[in-house]
Amino acid sequence: MNAVVKPVLDTAPMDTALAGFLAQAAAQGNPPLESLPPAIARQVYRELADTLGLPAPAIGKVSDSSIAGPGGPLRLRVYSPNTPGPWPVLLYAHGGGFVIGDLETHDKVCRTLCYHAGMQVVAVDYRLAPEHPFPAAPDDVEAALRWVLVNAGALGGDASRIAVAGDSAGAQLALVASRRVNARAVRALGLIYPVAQHPDQPSASYPENEGKFLSMGVMQWFMASYLGGQADAQKHPDFALLDSGGLENLPATWVATMGHDPLRNEGHALAQRVAAAGVEVAHRHYPEAIHACIHFTAVSPVGLRVMVDLAQWLRARV
Repeated sequence: MNAVVKPVLDTAPMDTALAGFLAQAAAQGNPPLESLPPAIARQVYRELADTLGLPAPAIGKVSDSSIAGPGGPLRLRVYSPNTPGPWPVLLYAHGGGFVIGDLETHDKVCRTLCYHAGMQVVAVDYRLAPEHPFPAAPDDVEAALRWVLVNAGALGGDASRIAVAGDSAGAQLALVASRRVNARAVRALGLIYPVAQHPDQPSASYPENEGKFLSMGVMQWFMASYLGGQADAQKHPDFALLDSGGLENLPATWVATMGHDPLRNEGHALAQRVAAAGVEVAHRHYPEAIHACIHFTAVSPVGLRVMVDLAQWLRARV
């Protein structure tokens, strides 16, 4: 049975610790991310995630490897629990606007999900824009999912119990890969504050939450880098999720939205569309939270709560 997604979201003041963090960041007067070369912006993101996240819980084993991808070797990082296998497997696609983000920025996130979900997590280091524009990223995540479906058993996982998840841009990639592959073994899809439409079509949550970690300027930079000069890419079904079909083929889906996030309304609309397509949907809204809060667990507990909620849902669903 698909769930009914609430038509109106609860509201709340921003978490006081997150508000203080944003105020402190603004007072530092650092240049906007979109003004930096991509390599520097990527390093800023790595340092932010490392500095502002709590130490990750201990798990069984972490190993790096690579597979043959559509554009060459594709790096994977495999996180295994410290419990006996075979474990259900979660393919994770990191966020970062398709431009920044990598295995390091989301190392703590993947360790946390591995620990709390009791799942083997496979993180995919997909190609980034602007060096590799659309559709390099979804092609890579699709390739990683197809590889996991074939090779989960060799990793110590259960090939019949697969889930896919991601945050922000990675959430979009997770959905697209799940829809492209449409395998019965993919039992669940987790979307943390997903990108679902272009900022040139901003919802009301954009001006309402301008500068609350995300800005219109950085989102436009991300999407211009990702889509490049491809005239039709903005409307492509692998990008414009709110205007695309095939949602009825998705597995059971968990969607998290944050109250103080420019992407709040498009994530809410996506949850409604997926539910309307007949898919089982669990929508969790965190009215006090901001975008990227899963990295800021040393600042506020809300980001850890998001990850634990997803992990518990995955435990029950996969």
